[in-house]
Amino acid sequence: MLYLTAHHPEEFGLIPDKDDFLKVKEIFQVLIFTKKAHNLKLDTLKNLFSYYFRDFFDFSDNLSLIKAKERFYSPPQEVDFNFIFRLKQLWTFVKPWMWYKLSLEEILYFQKPLPLFTEKELAEKWAKIKGALLIEVLPNFLDPEGRYQIFGQKVVLTEILPFKACRGPNINQKFIQKYFKNKEPQHKKESPLKLLQELSQELTQPQEDLPFRKITYGKKKEKPWKSWQKKRQKERER
Repeated sequence: MLYLTAHHPEEFGLIPDKDDFLKVKEIFQVLIFTKKAHNLKLDTLKNLFSYYFRDFFDFSDNLSLIKAKERFYSPPQEVDFNFIFRLKQLWTFVKPWMWYKLSLEEILYFQKPLPLFTEKELAEKWAKIKGALLIEVLPNFLDPEGRYQIFGQKVVLTEILPFKACRGPNINQKFIQKYFKNKEPQHKKESPLKLLQELSQELTQPQEDLPFRKITYGKKKEKPWKSWQKKRQKERER
Protein backbone atom coordinates (compact mmCIF):
# COMPACT_ATOMS: atom_id res chain seq x y z
CA MET A 1 0.00 0.00 0.00
CA LEU A 2 2.83 2.41 0.83
CA TYR A 3 4.55 1.64 -2.48
CA LEU A 4 1.33 2.53 -4.27
CA THR A 5 0.60 5.74 -2.39
CA ALA A 6 3.95 7.02 -1.09
CA HIS A 7 6.59 5.81 -3.54
CA HIS A 8 5.27 5.43 -7.10
CA PRO A 9 1.62 6.39 -7.57
CA GLU A 10 2.43 7.49 -11.14
CA GLU A 11 3.19 3.90 -12.14
CA PHE A 12 -0.49 3.13 -11.63
CA GLY A 13 -1.85 6.37 -13.06
CA LEU A 14 -2.72 7.87 -9.67
CA ILE A 15 -2.49 11.66 -9.77
CA PRO A 16 -2.25 13.61 -6.48
CA ASP A 17 -4.07 16.93 -6.21
CA LYS A 18 -2.33 20.21 -5.36
CA ASP A 19 -2.31 19.21 -1.67
CA ASP A 20 -0.85 15.75 -2.44
CA PHE A 21 -4.08 13.91 -1.64
CA LEU A 22 -5.10 10.82 -3.60
CA LYS A 23 -8.67 9.63 -4.14
CA VAL A 24 -9.48 6.51 -2.11
CA LYS A 25 -11.89 5.40 -4.84
CA GLU A 26 -9.09 5.46 -7.43
CA ILE A 27 -6.76 3.55 -5.10
CA PHE A 28 -9.55 0.99 -4.76
CA GLN A 29 -9.85 0.80 -8.57
CA VAL A 30 -6.09 0.25 -8.91
CA LEU A 31 -6.18 -2.58 -6.39
CA ILE A 32 -8.93 -4.21 -8.42
CA PHE A 33 -7.35 -3.97 -11.89
CA THR A 34 -3.90 -4.97 -10.60
CA LYS A 35 -5.54 -7.93 -8.81
CA LYS A 36 -3.85 -6.99 -5.55
CA ALA A 37 -7.07 -7.53 -3.66
CA HIS A 38 -10.01 -9.87 -4.11
CA ASN A 39 -13.58 -9.31 -2.92
CA LEU A 40 -12.56 -5.93 -1.53
CA LYS A 41 -15.23 -3.27 -1.05
CA LEU A 42 -14.69 0.49 -1.03
CA ASP A 43 -16.07 0.91 2.50
CA THR A 44 -13.75 -1.84 3.72
CA LEU A 45 -10.76 -0.01 2.24
CA LYS A 46 -11.81 3.23 3.95
CA ASN A 47 -12.02 1.39 7.26
CA LEU A 48 -8.54 -0.05 6.72
CA PHE A 49 -7.14 3.43 6.19
CA SER A 50 -8.94 4.92 9.18
CA TYR A 51 -8.05 2.14 11.66
CA TYR A 52 -5.10 0.00 10.60
CA PHE A 53 -3.18 2.54 8.51
CA ARG A 54 -4.00 5.70 10.47
CA ASP A 55 -0.39 6.10 11.68
CA PHE A 56 0.83 6.32 8.09
CA PHE A 57 -1.81 8.51 6.40
CA ASP A 58 -3.69 11.78 6.70
CA PHE A 59 -7.35 11.82 5.72
CA SER A 60 -10.07 14.15 4.57
CA ASP A 61 -13.15 14.41 6.79
CA ASN A 62 -15.23 11.95 4.76
CA LEU A 63 -12.32 9.55 4.10
CA SER A 64 -12.57 10.11 0.35
CA LEU A 65 -9.01 11.48 0.16
CA ILE A 66 -5.78 10.26 1.75
CA LYS A 67 -2.10 11.08 1.59
CA ALA A 68 0.90 9.33 3.05
CA LYS A 69 2.56 11.23 5.88
CA GLU A 70 5.92 10.48 4.30
CA ARG A 71 6.09 10.74 0.51
CA PHE A 72 9.09 9.66 -1.51
CA TYR A 73 7.98 10.43 -5.07
CA SER A 74 8.87 13.62 -6.91
CA PRO A 75 5.89 15.90 -7.59
CA PRO A 76 4.96 16.70 -11.20
CA GLN A 77 7.61 18.83 -12.90
CA GLU A 78 6.83 21.47 -15.51
CA VAL A 79 8.44 20.88 -18.92
CA ASP A 80 8.53 22.89 -22.13
CA PHE A 81 6.82 21.86 -25.34
CA ASN A 82 10.07 20.62 -26.91
CA PHE A 83 10.07 17.75 -24.43
CA ILE A 84 6.46 16.89 -25.29
CA PHE A 85 7.13 17.18 -29.02
CA ARG A 86 9.82 14.49 -28.83
CA LEU A 87 7.40 11.92 -27.43
CA LYS A 88 6.10 9.53 -30.08
CA GLN A 89 2.64 8.67 -28.79
CA LEU A 90 0.42 9.37 -25.83
CA TRP A 91 -2.95 7.99 -24.76
CA THR A 92 -5.74 9.27 -22.58
CA PHE A 93 -9.37 8.47 -21.78
CA VAL A 94 -12.45 10.68 -21.96
CA LYS A 95 -16.16 10.10 -21.43
CA PRO A 96 -18.26 9.81 -24.62
CA TRP A 97 -20.02 13.13 -23.95
CA MET A 98 -16.65 14.86 -23.57
CA TRP A 99 -15.38 13.34 -26.83
CA TYR A 100 -18.51 14.63 -28.54
CA LYS A 101 -18.05 18.07 -26.95
CA LEU A 102 -14.40 18.16 -28.00
CA SER A 103 -15.38 17.47 -31.61
CA LEU A 104 -17.79 20.42 -31.52
CA GLU A 105 -15.63 22.96 -29.73
CA GLU A 106 -12.33 21.70 -31.25
CA ILE A 107 -10.43 22.43 -28.03
CA LEU A 108 -11.11 21.85 -24.33
CA TYR A 109 -9.62 23.45 -21.21
CA PHE A 110 -9.50 21.55 -17.92
CA GLN A 111 -9.58 22.90 -14.38
CA LYS A 112 -7.82 19.76 -13.17
CA PRO A 113 -4.90 18.45 -15.26
CA LEU A 114 -5.79 15.70 -17.72
CA PRO A 115 -3.38 12.71 -17.62
CA LEU A 116 -1.77 11.59 -20.87
CA PHE A 117 -0.08 8.20 -20.56
CA THR A 118 3.07 7.03 -22.30
CA GLU A 119 1.86 3.42 -22.00
CA LYS A 120 -1.22 2.39 -23.94
CA GLU A 121 -1.97 -0.52 -21.60
CA LEU A 122 -2.22 1.77 -18.57
CA ALA A 123 -4.57 4.13 -20.41
CA GLU A 124 -6.70 1.15 -21.52
CA LYS A 125 -7.11 -0.01 -17.93
CA TRP A 126 -8.25 3.41 -16.76
CA ALA A 127 -10.58 3.79 -19.73
CA LYS A 128 -12.21 0.48 -18.82
CA ILE A 129 -12.50 1.41 -15.14
CA LYS A 130 -14.00 4.83 -15.84
CA GLY A 131 -16.34 3.64 -18.60
CA ALA A 132 -14.53 5.99 -20.95
CA LEU A 133 -13.13 5.97 -24.49
CA LEU A 134 -9.47 5.29 -25.21
CA ILE A 135 -8.03 8.20 -27.20
CA GLU A 136 -4.65 8.35 -28.92
CA VAL A 137 -2.94 11.73 -28.63
CA LEU A 138 -0.32 12.91 -31.13
CA PRO A 139 2.16 15.11 -29.22
CA ASN A 140 3.23 17.17 -32.24
CA PHE A 141 -0.35 18.46 -32.64
CA LEU A 142 -0.73 19.61 -29.05
CA ASP A 143 -0.78 23.33 -28.29
CA PRO A 144 2.80 24.72 -28.10
CA GLU A 145 1.54 27.45 -25.75
CA GLY A 146 -0.01 24.96 -23.32
CA ARG A 147 1.28 24.14 -19.84
CA TYR A 148 2.67 20.62 -19.45
CA GLN A 149 4.00 18.62 -16.52
CA ILE A 150 5.74 15.28 -16.40
CA PHE A 151 4.95 12.94 -13.50
CA GLY A 152 7.37 10.04 -13.29
CA GLN A 153 8.01 8.28 -16.60
CA LYS A 154 4.46 7.30 -17.50
CA VAL A 155 2.30 10.41 -17.08
CA VAL A 156 2.13 13.80 -18.78
CA LEU A 157 -0.34 16.33 -17.37
CA THR A 158 -2.02 18.96 -19.52
CA GLU A 159 -4.76 21.54 -19.05
CA ILE A 160 -5.60 21.88 -22.73
CA LEU A 161 -6.54 19.32 -25.39
CA PRO A 162 -7.12 20.16 -29.08
CA PHE A 163 -9.29 17.85 -31.16
CA LYS A 164 -6.78 17.83 -34.02
CA ALA A 165 -4.26 16.06 -31.76
CA CYS A 166 -6.65 13.21 -30.95
CA ARG A 167 -7.49 9.95 -32.68
CA GLY A 168 -10.62 8.23 -31.43
CA PRO A 169 -13.98 6.78 -32.48
CA ASN A 170 -15.77 8.38 -35.41
CA ILE A 171 -18.62 10.58 -34.28
CA ASN A 172 -21.48 9.53 -36.52
CA GLN A 173 -25.09 8.46 -36.16
CA LYS A 174 -24.04 5.05 -34.83
CA PHE A 175 -21.91 6.71 -32.13
CA ILE A 176 -24.76 9.02 -31.10
CA GLN A 177 -27.27 6.17 -30.93
CA LYS A 178 -24.90 4.08 -28.81
CA TYR A 179 -23.93 6.68 -26.22
CA PHE A 180 -26.84 9.12 -26.31
CA LYS A 181 -29.74 6.73 -26.73
CA ASN A 182 -31.96 8.33 -24.09
CA LYS A 183 -30.83 11.92 -24.39
CA GLU A 184 -30.18 14.27 -27.25
CA PRO A 185 -26.60 15.60 -27.49
CA GLN A 186 -26.01 19.22 -28.31
CA HIS A 187 -25.57 20.00 -31.98
CA LYS A 188 -23.73 22.66 -33.86
CA LYS A 189 -25.76 25.73 -34.56
CA GLU A 190 -27.44 25.54 -37.93
CA SER A 191 -25.93 27.78 -40.58
CA PRO A 192 -27.84 30.94 -41.58
CA LEU A 193 -28.03 29.60 -45.15
CA LYS A 194 -29.86 26.46 -43.99
CA LEU A 195 -32.27 28.52 -41.91
CA LEU A 196 -32.98 30.80 -44.88
CA GLN A 197 -33.63 27.78 -47.09
CA GLU A 198 -36.13 26.36 -44.59
CA LEU A 199 -37.86 29.73 -44.31
CA SER A 200 -38.06 30.00 -48.09
CA GLN A 201 -39.63 26.53 -48.30
CA GLU A 202 -42.25 27.50 -45.74
CA LEU A 203 -43.16 30.70 -47.61
CA THR A 204 -43.42 28.98 -50.99
CA GLN A 205 -45.31 25.85 -49.95
CA PRO A 206 -48.82 25.34 -51.44
CA GLN A 207 -51.62 27.26 -49.82
CA GLU A 208 -53.54 24.11 -48.91
CA ASP A 209 -50.55 22.88 -46.92
CA LEU A 210 -50.67 25.77 -44.49
CA PRO A 211 -52.04 25.01 -41.02
CA PHE A 212 -55.46 26.64 -41.18
CA ARG A 213 -58.39 25.20 -39.26
CA LYS A 214 -60.64 23.11 -41.47
CA ILE A 215 -64.41 23.77 -41.62
CA THR A 216 -66.05 20.42 -40.96
CA TYR A 217 -69.75 21.38 -40.84
CA GLY A 218 -70.92 19.71 -37.66
CA LYS A 219 -68.09 17.19 -37.31
CA LYS A 220 -65.43 17.46 -34.64
CA LYS A 221 -63.02 20.18 -35.66
CA GLU A 222 -59.35 19.34 -36.12
CA LYS A 223 -56.89 20.96 -33.74
CA PRO A 224 -55.06 23.74 -35.58
CA TRP A 225 -51.39 23.13 -36.42
CA LYS A 226 -51.41 19.49 -35.31
CA SER A 227 -51.15 17.70 -38.66
CA TRP A 228 -48.94 20.44 -40.07
CA GLN A 229 -46.50 20.17 -37.15
CA LYS A 230 -46.24 16.40 -37.63
CA LYS A 231 -45.44 16.85 -41.30
CA ARG A 232 -42.79 19.50 -40.58
CA GLN A 233 -41.20 17.25 -37.95
CA LYS A 234 -40.93 14.36 -40.43
CA GLU A 235 -39.30 16.65 -42.99
CA ARG A 236 -36.69 17.80 -40.48
CA GLU A 237 -35.83 14.21 -39.52
CA ARG A 238 -35.01 13.23 -43.10
